Formats: sequence, structure tokens, C-alpha cells
Amino acid sequence: MARRLTSTLRCAAIIASLAAHARVGQTQSAIRPPLAPKPALAALGPAGCTPAVATNGPVNSTPAPDVADSARRLIASGVDAALQGDHAAARDAFLVAARLAPNNARVAYYLGREYEDLGELPNATREYCRYLTLLPSAPDADEVRGRILRLTPAAEIARVDEARAAFRSGVTLLQQRQLVAADSAFGSVIRAVPSASEAYYNRALARAARGLRDAANTDFERYLQLAPGASDQAAIRATMARLQDRVWDASSVFFQGLIAPGVGQMATGRPIRGVFILALGGGIAAAGLWSKTDLQIQEYRDPFGNPYTDSVEVTERPYLLPAAGVLAGVWLLSAIEAAAFARGSLARARGILASSAYPAGGGPRRRVALLVAPQTHGRIGVGLSVQTARNTR
Repeated sequence: MARRLTSTLRCAAIIASLAAHARVGQTQSAIRPPLAPKPALAALGPAGCTPAVATNGPVNSTPAPDVADSARRLIASGVDAALQGDHAAARDAFLVAARLAPNNARVAYYLGREYEDLGELPNATREYCRYLTLLPSAPDADEVRGRILRLTPAAEIARVDEARAAFRSGVTLLQQRQLVAADSAFGSVIRAVPSASEAYYNRALARAARGLRDAANTDFERYLQLAPGASDQAAIRATMARLQDRVWDASSVFFQGLIAPGVGQMATGRPIRGVFILALGGGIAAAGLWSKTDLQIQEYRDPFGNPYTDSVEVTERPYLLPAAGVLAGVWLLSAIEAAAFARGSLARARGILASSAYPAGGGPRRRVALLVAPQTHGRIGVGLSVQTARNTR
């Protein structure tokens, strides 16, 4: 029986080592390469402008020769009308020219001036912003920005400035891994400026790092809709397919693991490992409760003081205390392993974020293993192996 028990414990040791082995930290399942947050809310453009201001085509597109000739004639007509003080006629000429040559920055400026002279201030602001979008390094860019600030209502400027400030705060919080606060900051930006694609992108990172896969994918999809020409489309699509779908709380999983051996593994989505460890615990308990009965010769004395001998049945459980110790070790260490796996799920989810402390794929890796092995002379060894290494790739 002792040989059979030793063989059983050896098998159990192999099962425990395989079932309780886990990698936590930044493992090969983490998102590679990680994504960096967008640092600025570029969609707002110059102060006072809104995301609605955009070009109608590529900035360097060249119209057909006949269209270009018509646009030049309309521009000249508009300039003449403006010099004569007929701002309505000048506005109409420049409007037609803008439709023919939507990427002509000078037309946008002329049209903005005519709108301003006619008192159509929102339209003037829109055209000035379009001018700066088409020609951001224009010699008169500072003068045009001053016009935009003067024409834009104070409430609108305050709204945009608050959105920028909230966005900067969100980026800082995201870099500090304060994910809930970062989510809230980017949400406030989105409410103020619904077309700000960068806010959707950064909020998607915050949500993905918390294991909110569906919410993160929704924000990534919205970002791709608002920025159809983004250069990182392929990387984002690949990331969306590999997001961590579940993150567990390590302390909660640990206490679940204390209910019974293997419960923590089942709670973290590993039912086969959980069943193995539960079976291991049951096998150890059965081994501890195994008993043997022997006949022993004992000496007694009768009431008159005369000695005599008699055989009695004696039942023993020789492995009860060792098995109890091993079972307690397996129970506790399986809970610790489950908690380590839960912490690893959070680390894998946060692997989507580029870190200045650890370059892409270069973070610490840990290997946690539960080891149970019988030794010589009926002894049993139980241990927890933890290895830490840094990926040098």
C-alpha cells in the first residue's frame, strides 16, 4: 500500500506541476507591438476652430485646366467687387470659386474676409479655419488666428480650451495607468467635441487595458470612422482581434481559491486545471484517510492480579498528518497560483499600452509553478516556484 501511495503522489505531483503552472506579467499573449496614446487633440486645429472644418479633398490636388481658369476669373471678379464695396457680390463669386477649387487656401481667406464684412461671423470663422488647415504655415497665420479669436464667442473658445485641457489630463492619466480616471477624462472630451477621433482612440486604450473588450472595440471602430485615412488602421485592426477578453480581480480570485482546491482555477476560466487540482486534493484526502487494521497481542491482568494475553484489532491512519499537510499546501498554493494568473490577466490587458519603463515586449516575465513531490523515507515536498526574467528581445 505504501508503494501504491507513493506512486499515486508522484502522479499527483506531475498533475499539480502541469495544472498549476502559469505565466503572469507581460507574456507572449500581451499585445505586441503596444499602442501609444495620441498626445494631442489635433482635430480641433487652431484655437476657436472646430473639427467640422476640413478640406474637401487632398490639399495638393490640381483642378482641370478649364476649372482652374473659371476659378481664376471668379476670384478676380470677387476681388473687384470687394474693392468696390459690393461685399455680397464678392462673397457669391468666392463661394462659386471655392466649390470649383476647394483646396485653394487664398479663396478661403478671401471668403472669410467677405463673410466678416457682411457680419456673418460663424461663416467667417469657418473659412479662416479652413484657410489655416490648408496653409498652416501661411505668413499671415498669426493675423488670421487673431481674427478667429476675435470672432469666436467666448463660450465656444472656453469649451474648446476645456476639451484640450481634459484631453491633456487624460493622456497623463493614461500614461500613469490610472485607467478609470483617464476613461472619464476622454469621455468628457467626447461629450464636448463628438468628432474628436483622438479622444475615442485614447479611451479605447484605457478600456482595453481594463479588459473591457467590447467597449474598447466600439471606440476603436468610431476612431476609424472619424479618421478613415489614419496610418495606423492596420495596427488597430490587428490589436482589436487580440484584445484580452476578461480581467479578474486577484484578491477575489484568491478567496475563491480558498473555498476548495481548484476553485480559483475554475473561476479564472480554466476548468480543466481546476478539475485536476480538485482531483489531486481529493486523492490526497483519500490517501490521508486510508487506514489499516492489525491484530496486536496485548498483556492484561485479571481482577486477582494474574497476567494474561489477548489479541485486539488496532486501526491506524499512518498518512493522516502528512496528507493533511500536503493538502493544506496544495489548497493554499492553488489559491496563490489562481491569484497570480488573475494579476497576469491585468498585466496582459495593460500590455496594449506602450510603456516608457519597458519597451515593447521588454517587460518583466514571471513563471509561477506549484510543485508537489514525494521524497525518500516517506517524506513529501511541497513548494511554489517563482522565476522572474526580463525579455531582452
